[in-house]
Amino acid sequence: MTTSGPAKTILIVDDNEEILGTTSSYLQSRGLRVVSSSSALGVTALVGRHHPDVVVLDVMMPALDGDALATLLRGQKSALRSTPIIFYSAMEEEQLHRVAASVTGATYVAKGDGLGALYSAIVSL
Repeated sequence: MTTSGPAKTILIVDDNEEILGTTSSYLQSRGLRVVSSSSALGVTALVGRHHPDVVVLDVMMPALDGDALATLLRGQKSALRSTPIIFYSAMEEEQLHRVAASVTGATYVAKGDGLGALYSAIVSL
């Protein structure tokens, strides 16, 4: 599937390598450009190099949870202050909703909803 114009660049951060690989492959097969990291550490450098159109964050990660990372990214002096963030997590949906509501410009997709739901959320932004 291709779209007109340049492909959206998606930054995915998830500490689970299997989920990260599967998600990256799925989104790339749909014509999106994907940059990924299995660690929240160093993500600000990736943002500076790749200027993502959308950031997809797991919530429960070691060292720095996704919501803390989102807050950090929102505080950066960059275009990321307004870049959409999608929390993509296996946590209970009510909790996931609260996390997304606490970050300006964020939404969420439960991992249980599948990769199609994530893709739909990305292209709707």
